[in-house]
Amino acid sequence: EFIAELLVEASLMGHDSHGVRYYVTYSDRIKEGHIKVGAEPEISQETENTALVDGNWAPGQVTAQYLMEVAVEKARQGMVSAVGAFKCNHIGRIGYYTDWAAKQGVIALMFVNVGTPSVAVHGGLGMFFGTNPLSVAVPTGEAKPFLTDYATSMVASGKVSIAREKHEKIPLHWAKDKDGNPTDDPLAVRDGGWLLPFGSYKGYCLQFVSELLGAVLTGSRTGPDPDRIPPSTNGVLAIAINPEAFVGLEQFRQGADKLFAQAKAVEPEPGSRVLIPGEPEWETKEKRMREGIPIPEETWEDIVKISKELGLDLD
Repeated sequence: EFIAELLVEASLMGHDSHGVRYYVTYSDRIKEGHIKVGAEPEISQETENTALVDGNWAPGQVTAQYLMEVAVEKARQGMVSAVGAFKCNHIGRIGYYTDWAAKQGVIALMFVNVGTPSVAVHGGLGMFFGTNPLSVAVPTGEAKPFLTDYATSMVASGKVSIAREKHEKIPLHWAKDKDGNPTDDPLAVRDGGWLLPFGSYKGYCLQFVSELLGAVLTGSRTGPDPDRIPPSTNGVLAIAINPEAFVGLEQFRQGADKLFAQAKAVEPEPGSRVLIPGEPEWETKEKRMREGIPIPEETWEDIVKISKELGLDLD
C-alpha cells in the first residue's frame, strides 16, 4: 500500500517517469527475486549522528523511508545527521522523502547512485553513470513547500521510456545513439545509446557527487561495476539539518517565505512566470487530482496484464 501510494503521488505531481508505470517493473523484479517482499531494513552500524542501513533487498521505498526517519530523529536529537543505505532496491521519486522530512521541520538533502548505467561521462562515449539524482527540501511557513528533485542527466531515463511508449520523439540534446550521434529517437537510446549529463561538465561533476556519496561512502556498488546484482539498485545518503542549531525553525521558515516572495515579485519575461522550485509539481498535482492521471495505452495494457496474472480486479 505504501509503495502504491508513492507511485500514485509521483504521477500526480507530474513525475510520470517514476509513477504508476513502475507497477509493472516492480512486479517483474519481485518475480525475479530481486525485491524481497518480506525483508525489512535494519541499522548495521551507527553513531550519535550517523547510521548505515542495510536494506536487505527490501522494497526500495521501505528502505528509503526508514533511512529518512532515522535521519530526522537523529537531527532532532543531535541537530545534524547523515544516514546511508546499501543493499537498497530502486527507491522511486526521491523528492518524496526529502519533502516528508521538511514537513517534520528539518532541512533534508538526498544523494542517490543509480545502478543501471545510462549516462555518458563528459567528453566520453558510451554509458558509465546512472542518472544519479539529488534532492533538497526545506521547511517553509505560508509558502508552498520548497523542493528540488532532479536527475544529473539531461532527463530521467524514464522520460525516454515514456516517449518510446507514446511513440514520440525526444529533443536532440537529450541523448546520443550507439555511434555517438545526437538522436531524437528513444529506440536508439535503448539500443546502445546513452543520455548526456545536464549542464555539460557541471552536471558531470554532480554525477560524481551522487556516486561518491550515495555509493562509495555507503559501500554500495557503483554504476560501472559489471557484476552488479540486482542490476538496478540504489546507494543512498540522506543528510538532515535541524534549523534549531542555527537561527531556529520559525525564523528559518519566515526567512524562506520572505526569500520566495522576493523572487516571485521579480518582473517576469514576456510570456513567462517566475516559479519557486517545487511549484510546478504542486500545480500539476492540483490539476491531476481534478482531471485524473494520463497513462499511455501501452503502459495501461501492461498494468492490466500483470494485474490479471496476480488475480487483481482493476474495475
